[in-house]
Amino acid sequence: MDDTIAAISTPYGFGGIGVVRLSGPAALSTSQKIFSKKIEKPRVAYFGYVFDPQTKEKIDTGIAIYFKAPHSYTGEDIVELQLHGGVKNLEYVLNLLIGEGARLAERGEFTKRAFLNGKMDLIEAEAVLELINAKTEKSLKVAAKRLFGGVSEKLRELKSQILAVISLVEGPIDFPFDVEPPDADLLRDRMESVKKSIKELIATYKSGKRIEEGVRVAIVGKPNVGKSTLLNALLRFDRAIVSEIPGTTRDTVEETIDFFGVPVRFIDTAGVRETEDKVEQIGKERTLKAIKESDIILFLFDASEAISEEDKQLEKLTEGKERIIVLNKMDLPPKTSAEELKRIFNEQILQISALKKEGLEKLEKAILERIAPKEAESVFITTEREKQNLEEAVKHIEKAESFIGKGMDELISEELKEAIFSIGLISGEEAPQEILNSIFSKFCIGK
Repeated sequence: MDDTIAAISTPYGFGGIGVVRLSGPAALSTSQKIFSKKIEKPRVAYFGYVFDPQTKEKIDTGIAIYFKAPHSYTGEDIVELQLHGGVKNLEYVLNLLIGEGARLAERGEFTKRAFLNGKMDLIEAEAVLELINAKTEKSLKVAAKRLFGGVSEKLRELKSQILAVISLVEGPIDFPFDVEPPDADLLRDRMESVKKSIKELIATYKSGKRIEEGVRVAIVGKPNVGKSTLLNALLRFDRAIVSEIPGTTRDTVEETIDFFGVPVRFIDTAGVRETEDKVEQIGKERTLKAIKESDIILFLFDASEAISEEDKQLEKLTEGKERIIVLNKMDLPPKTSAEELKRIFNEQILQISALKKEGLEKLEKAILERIAPKEAESVFITTEREKQNLEEAVKHIEKAESFIGKGMDELISEELKEAIFSIGLISGEEAPQEILNSIFSKFCIGK
């Protein structure tokens, strides 16, 4: 990292200010070549103007701030030129800097340099992107907790616990006449404890991913069961057409809302009855697609009608999916009871009247419980990479357990070290270059 990089670090377009950022050993000298005021002290705002060093033509007025290494975002010398928010002026200034020897930064290269210079680990680096892309307050808080080391601290604790077990195993190997072999039950208890903690962290992946990226919830049921009415009630505005005529919804109707801090896309589906109507047949195909792609199914039944063949057909189509069973139209004389549905599904049946908005709070609570755990302050893993490496760590610990009591202490130690290596891949201590390139390529240029 002997070169100096430069990029526009604010979004492309017009705004109050626009920032051009440089990082590297020549950041100060390069920026000084195009800035009128001498930049002397770090963390001091210098007001001046940017000019073309060849023609001496003034380009824009603004502020220059110098951050001296290692006390900067990247750990290198950084200069930020805060100019007027525009397009051509920022591009012109960036080209001036490149003309003076700077190189255009690659995607995520500022954050990548911060990682390589030890300013943050890989989890915290990824959290920067998650923070930028946060769609709701809850996803913002999950990203912030990761950025400020919540997950990293948890991983350090796990590694420390594994190292403590390794010391128990290796003591008698290194000092056979001075240290007694560890008790087998003690080793198992220690390994089981670590394994349990890792599995608890793995279990946060589903919720963490949902909070970050959002959830698709399909409202499924036969025609005229009240799907559109329920959609409108959950959205708290009329999005779908509501009619007493069965089959009014002939296509999926979708809307995304901030659902108690989680981005949720509710999908009102058509029925799946057999029909000669080509439009209704397309609606059926899209319903099947929505069932397949959704994370959660709200399976609606009509309390005022007996269970039908279409209900049974939908039961089979949604089998294996995460379902919430809802008995709607409880304001009408009943022909289907919650007890009858419970015999079929063997789980809680939520009873509501979407029309009268009765029972909606319990339904919303049930949806939210499926999305995220109650522990609002929990740390979450949010990437498949983190999940896979933790699962690998569990496998190595289980293999180490299989060697206990067999005189294979060296193999126990090696497997536990492999578990630590897997955890180290998450924080970036052992991450290969292709993993780093993949992660930082998701960033924008300038971050």
